[in-house]
Amino acid sequence: MEKERVDLGPAVTMDTKRKRESKEEKGPGKKKGKKKHHEEKSEGKTGRRDSDHYSEERPKKKEKRSRENSPEGESAQKRPRADPEGPNLLHISNYTFHSVIGGGGFGKVMLASLKDRRSKVAVKILKKKPGSSSNIQTEANILKLTSGSPYLCQGFAAFQTQRHAFLIMEYVSGGSLRDQLESHGPLDMTRVELYSAEIVCGLQFLHDNGIVHRDLKPDNILLDHEGHIKIADFGMAKQNIFGSRTITGQAGTLDYMAPEILSNKGYNAAVDWWACGVIICEMATGEIPFPDDSDDEDFSDEPNIPSWLSKDLKDLLRKLLERNPDRRLGVYGNIRQHPFFSAIDWEELEWPPVPSPFDLETSSREQMKPYEGKALSFLESQKNNNASGDTMNIPGLSFIDSTLQD
Repeated sequence: MEKERVDLGPAVTMDTKRKRESKEEKGPGKKKGKKKHHEEKSEGKTGRRDSDHYSEERPKKKEKRSRENSPEGESAQKRPRADPEGPNLLHISNYTFHSVIGGGGFGKVMLASLKDRRSKVAVKILKKKPGSSSNIQTEANILKLTSGSPYLCQGFAAFQTQRHAFLIMEYVSGGSLRDQLESHGPLDMTRVELYSAEIVCGLQFLHDNGIVHRDLKPDNILLDHEGHIKIADFGMAKQNIFGSRTITGQAGTLDYMAPEILSNKGYNAAVDWWACGVIICEMATGEIPFPDDSDDEDFSDEPNIPSWLSKDLKDLLRKLLERNPDRRLGVYGNIRQHPFFSAIDWEELEWPPVPSPFDLETSSREQMKPYEGKALSFLESQKNNNASGDTMNIPGLSFIDSTLQD
């Protein structure tokens, strides 16, 4: 049965027809309805203890490539350009825009390229509004860290003009996991296993850095041209969620929200593992594990896990969809040691990614033509303007990653 979805939209997906608009919740209550977005402004507070078990039992990872990041101000994030005569990477006029590849309540995402360069990037354009600075800054901060995991959408730069903020990200050309599910239905078990393991790697990196995604769903899981997943869209994420610290407020998409979010309780990274369980079930069966007619208020509903699934997959889903967040796999226990992942070599998978057997289509020439649509307001009204003297300036937003300077 076709289900209505209302969505914030992923950062860099290719199909904008299915993007759902975001919906903010300013009160403690929630809106009923399937797959609606909720966003809140509540701050974190001390509460339940989180990933003590899984952090102790995690196996050691191989040493990974990293880059220096300073939390203090913009100047520490800027590096000299490799080519001092090249285009200014922090000036919007030096980008050529081609097509709109995503959109939602936040603004739009466009496929673009730096002038005089053939490499493609995705540019997320965010209109600065009262109260939006914190979320924009959080998303930029997370993008500075994404090079630490191959399974996160990489951030290359961020900057701002008087009215807009711009996040420059890698262009992920294989579309979204949602595209795959709607085009092909349930995935074969080899893909389910690989994608699930890559999601685990991406989530563990985020959680190790105190980041809770809060809107994990197939729309926000992208696929590159080699068939690897990339977790994207950190617009609802929260930072600094370590130890016993929790956050409150409804945020995310209804079908993927954990019970503790729906019941207005404090929560932590366990909500991402619940969403992970829903996504794995959807990859394997083509359906979410809760019926369409289930009452949003009835948190006692048991997940509908088909009996024909393998014993190991059924056990994995039951442990990820555990209603007690303190006993949920990912927070409690070592998910990498679950029998479902027995064929995964985690060290080999972690970095660099092993070749995926699932090549996907890349962007068409049509997408790369110069943009000919409606005039882009962020170019027309703000040419040659920067954020100097702007009362809505977001301190410390700008950064350039060295990979964009090569």
